[in-house]
Amino acid sequence: MTAPATTDQFRAWMAERDAHHAAANAPGATEAQSLASTDGLVTCENRILETPAATLGGNYFRCLAAVKLSADGNEITDETARVIEAEADAFLAEQRAQQAAFDEAVAEYRRVRAIHDAIPLGTEGEDDAVEAYCVAMDRVIEDIRTPSIAALRIKLELIESRMEGFCGWPDEWHAAVAKDLDHLEGMAIAS
Repeated sequence: MTAPATTDQFRAWMAERDAHHAAANAPGATEAQSLASTDGLVTCENRILETPAATLGGNYFRCLAAVKLSADGNEITDETARVIEAEADAFLAEQRAQQAAFDEAVAEYRRVRAIHDAIPLGTEGEDDAVEAYCVAMDRVIEDIRTPSIAALRIKLELIESRMEGFCGWPDEWHAAVAKDLDHLEGMAIAS
């Protein structure tokens, strides 16, 4: 079990919580029914607060749940708040590191591409310049995870420019883009 990672999962958690709350406070409910529903409510609330989030979206929804529970008068321990904040900080640091790695790789590709573009056709060093920018481009496409949709767009533009006049892409590039899409889907906070 992980924290909700999509809007639908968060809504399902809220519906479950609200059902326990309604049953615990239902008119005509016996004391045993109210206690059982209250136990279910507490279990539901604790589950979201005590379960690590697997994604940035999951952490976002854990934070929303903590705010909702605090607004309802439930106490969130300082330790739970620190854990949730630490997860958010870790996800943010990972995202920033991925963006920095992508930006660095694209900058290197653009640097070596500019060197190639400045060399007149047929002159010495042209082949080496082509090799250098192709290696840098391959690194961006195959080795560097795209941290955002904007970064994926850059990667797709590189693929398009490299494959102009050819039919299809190399399998490695298909795999790299599929991996990027899986990663971006995992980061999404809405289903």
